[in-house]
Amino acid sequence: MLRQKAIDVLQHPIYTGHICSDHYDIHWLKGHHEPIISLELFQKVQDRRKGLAHAPKRANIGDDFALRGIASCASCGANLRSSWSRGCRQHYAYYLCQTKGCESYGKSIPRDKLEDEVGEIIKSLQPGPKMIDLVTAMFRTAWDAKRAQAKSIVTSGKQEVARLDKEIETILDRIISASNETIIRRYEDKVEELEKRKALMLENMSKHSEPKVAFDEKLELALVVFANPWKLWESGNIHIRRLVLKLAFAGPLAYCRNEGTRTPAISFPFKA
Repeated sequence: MLRQKAIDVLQHPIYTGHICSDHYDIHWLKGHHEPIISLELFQKVQDRRKGLAHAPKRANIGDDFALRGIASCASCGANLRSSWSRGCRQHYAYYLCQTKGCESYGKSIPRDKLEDEVGEIIKSLQPGPKMIDLVTAMFRTAWDAKRAQAKSIVTSGKQEVARLDKEIETILDRIISASNETIIRRYEDKVEELEKRKALMLENMSKHSEPKVAFDEKLELALVVFANPWKLWESGNIHIRRLVLKLAFAGPLAYCRNEGTRTPAISFPFKA
């Protein structure tokens, strides 16, 4: 009973903000209620239920390891893995290389030791005033380019919606003139498919609408990260630390157990 109710919830379009009814011949009509999930996510669920989608790769356990997927072994170049080890009284966090044949295979590196060393490198990254001005100009250029791209997507989306409306109208005219029940049903299925495509297109267009946050507000957040990456790193928040790593370095961080962190590739504009 509960299983069937859960299945009914998973396949009900009303949670996407749309109304569908075979009884009233309504297909993907935009409702006035707020959607709980996106139509895109709804479609992924249906594909998964029908066996059309592949299960994603297992997510990293990196909620405890900021450098997972970023730090690499200096001996073999493979990404360092991360794990917890149970001691007598507590658990200990480690990075380690698990590439068989590597001279560092299975030799653990304390998480805090590695991340503290990387933190010292980040601490040395402090751009000057001229670089702040340059980043501001770059941010403005990127902002304008993003707005132009969004405008283009909306424009092409409107054209596609108009084309779908015209195709739906043509099929409806054919339904009126058809007499064979099988053909009529196929036409109706085609209309339903086109209505869903139209709903997906409208949802995608809404995602690319004019940004609600002003440029200056977004710029201020960006400059906080750029002007003082060490302050953010010191917060200890894993997700913020990963953001800092992506902004500060242009590639993986090679680490040697005996020599420490190799000279990393600093990203522009920190490098400048």
